[in-house]
Amino acid sequence: MKKIALILPLISYLTLAPIALAADLNACDPNGQFNKLCKLTSGNFGNIVGSAIQLVFVIAVVAALFYLVYGGFRWLISTGDKAKVTEAREHIIAAIIGLVVVFLAYFIINIILGFFIGTSITNLNIPTLNL
Repeated sequence: MKKIALILPLISYLTLAPIALAADLNACDPNGQFNKLCKLTSGNFGNIVGSAIQLVFVIAVVAALFYLVYGGFRWLISTGDKAKVTEAREHIIAAIIGLVVVFLAYFIINIILGFFIGTSITNLNIPTLNL
């Protein structure tokens, strides 16, 4: 009986649902919502990828800084307890190591891109195949 009580609303929903008719939309309409996607080419897609990579680095730095402040706050409220002080010190050390890793990753990526491709993250160009 429970199965019927669960299946009956599903069947009635599927059979009584009105038919959805999709409108003929021109997605590349100059005043349309997706106009920016229509202008997306391989030439400017690299800039979007570069901006996304930079955003990830900024988020990582902000997260590490908040973790550093959190460790400092934990140290302040430790009230001299050795276990709490060492735990706060570990938070601070982890945050500093995270910051170093993020900055090194950013600089290594820029050095590799500059050496092999001759560009940077801000000016990234995606290579295309000419067939």
